[in-house]
Amino acid sequence: MKGKKKSFAEKIKKEGWMRIDCHPLAVWFGSTIVTVLLLELLSRKSLFSLFHFVFVTPHLFLMNFMLVLTTYSLMFLTRRWGFVRGLVAIFWGAIGVTDFVLLLFRTTPFNWHDLSLIDSAMQVMNHYVSGIGFVAIGAVIAACIVLIVVLFKKAARLNKRPNYKKGAASVVTVALLTVYFWCVGRWSAILPRNFSNIAEAYQTYGLAYCFTNSYISTGISKPDNYDAQKVENILDEDVVLVNTEVEIDPVETTAPEEVSVPEEYEEETKAPIEEYDAGVNVIYLQLESFFDLNNMTNIKLSDNPVPNFEKLYNECPSGYLTVPVVGAGTVNTEFEIMTGMNLDDFGSGELPFKTVLTNHTSESICYNLKEYGYKCHAIHNNTATFYGRNKVFSNLGYDTFSSIETMNITEFTPTGWAKDKFLKDEILDTLDLTTEQDFIYAISVQGHGAYSVDDSYESKIKVTGLDDESLTREYEYYADQTREMDKFIGSLVKALKKRKEETILVMYGDHLPSLGITAENLKNKNVYQTQYVIWSNFDNDYYKNKKVKAYQLESRILKPLKMTAGVINNYTQFHRKDSDYKENLKNLAYDMLYGDNYASGEENPYVATDLQLGIHPARLTNIQQVYEDAVIDGFFYGENFNTYSKVYINDEEMETDFIDNNTLMVRDCNIKYGDKVVVCQQDADGVILTQTDEFTYSEDEIKPPNYTPPETKKAKATKKSKKSKKSKKNKEAETTSK
Repeated sequence: MKGKKKSFAEKIKKEGWMRIDCHPLAVWFGSTIVTVLLLELLSRKSLFSLFHFVFVTPHLFLMNFMLVLTTYSLMFLTRRWGFVRGLVAIFWGAIGVTDFVLLLFRTTPFNWHDLSLIDSAMQVMNHYVSGIGFVAIGAVIAACIVLIVVLFKKAARLNKRPNYKKGAASVVTVALLTVYFWCVGRWSAILPRNFSNIAEAYQTYGLAYCFTNSYISTGISKPDNYDAQKVENILDEDVVLVNTEVEIDPVETTAPEEVSVPEEYEEETKAPIEEYDAGVNVIYLQLESFFDLNNMTNIKLSDNPVPNFEKLYNECPSGYLTVPVVGAGTVNTEFEIMTGMNLDDFGSGELPFKTVLTNHTSESICYNLKEYGYKCHAIHNNTATFYGRNKVFSNLGYDTFSSIETMNITEFTPTGWAKDKFLKDEILDTLDLTTEQDFIYAISVQGHGAYSVDDSYESKIKVTGLDDESLTREYEYYADQTREMDKFIGSLVKALKKRKEETILVMYGDHLPSLGITAENLKNKNVYQTQYVIWSNFDNDYYKNKKVKAYQLESRILKPLKMTAGVINNYTQFHRKDSDYKENLKNLAYDMLYGDNYASGEENPYVATDLQLGIHPARLTNIQQVYEDAVIDGFFYGENFNTYSKVYINDEEMETDFIDNNTLMVRDCNIKYGDKVVVCQQDADGVILTQTDEFTYSEDEIKPPNYTPPETKKAKATKKSKKSKKSKKNKEAETTSK
């Protein structure tokens, strides 16, 4: 007699958690379908879009299904089916949730290369996440760890040893089928390798495919026609690698005419320009997320936030600048502008600053201008290590790099970003540093997201037209920040007008802000376009109004100056209208970064520079010890100290107090003769960026002349007490003598 049939709940209780008496194929396929649907729902945030993806483009859904199915097939290689299924589900779930969260703060979806930005992400996390947010993130991570442990202990095993041969055959078979569908899709152009718009690509081709593609497709794929002969044929089209004999034609200039401008833009006195140096200073001012809100059609502003920029835009050569990113990805705009290479030729989501440029030099506007005697400087009012700029800029030919760790910045936005107005003095000081002509690449940060502020924030500019109150506050906050950035622009232009050196200033936004802006909301109908202005402190007719792609901006600026050095710069100057221009540009970029350097005689001609952090490095000159109530405080004297300066004694970091630019203090510090002392500039995470020469403490050390260290309250009290006692003794002595 057969026993009573067990209920479903009883089977689970007896056979183990997450063990369902179903056919393996049903579990396999069911888990995959549920995962893909949830991924797409998180990515799209719309059931309608999900249904469209599944039923209107079933071939694309199938590609994503096959990719996820391949990962779930790993369960056939182990007895722990439930555990492996759980791990795979957590893996894809983490990707989906991360993508969902990132899209709340930026327009660019999550891709493989974002994992290389974990260090940079940690540096800016506090600008986006509150204390409660950090707790929530920690709770989610802890929950995942607990879930993995529970899965390992509770998920049921197969009662018998699996057939590993059949399991491996299943994995290989489904993997080969996936590769087949992938290749057919690529061959038929149904599935692209590169995405000109990565945000749209995720909506079109699916999260699983796009994320996987970002891992597989890196760098520039070798062009089909790439070889020495192809590169030679391109170079035969009058491309010059380096032209050191080109001279800049002198230009007769006059002082700029007086114009009516906003107060912050006006000159108090106009200094006549009598003579110029032979060269022209070139300044690039990259404005973080800078955008004229007046170009939006769905909002109204109580006041114009950018009067200076608008005036310059209308009166100077200007136009739209097509950039490779929207909402985030600043360094990809930098890459195109600095190198002249088209990022569309790279794999989707590629960040050359975190990949190829970490260990490879490249043609850049810096190396090209060095052929004409320029000194090249980078300035950024944020940390030097963000996006690895402290290393990459050396491979791009910069001589100096001034970051927040070398500046005295005292004002920050409500969300914690340094204000841009401090860039003005740093730019001017850099120009004064050299006798040669200078190229300066200044990178602002004030306009950086997030733009969320609490209800207590009082905006100076009101925004109407939006239904969402929270989004309205974000727009108002952003408008206030662009208003301050605009004042900085006016102040910088005013200062540059007074200088005798010929100077060209190129200003542009690196990308649109992450404010949910769509093409329909814009007058120009393109979210990948920002605005640029070319201003100079001398009259010139070099430039005209036109639209420019970011990777063509260098050639646009240098061609009228007759600076043709550099393969890519030269080629773009003279061949950008050729029918095969983009194909040849891709060949040259591949040859330079990944190929055999045929264009330069099979050798990389660019040598990394010895990058100096800051134009005025910190210097330690003297040490003084002050004895106070059996406590010895150390005073360290020198130059160019700031809040990022830390004292190290015998390689041990001391708790350092910043007194002023010339003085640091370490409390309760008993330095012994022979101790080795340095002052390091380090970022907020403790990464040492640079240090002073080693200083050995000895008996010969004296405090700097005419300098008195600040007195502590205790010292002042002690001195007052001693003075009082002395006065009392004098009075007693006086009385006795009488």
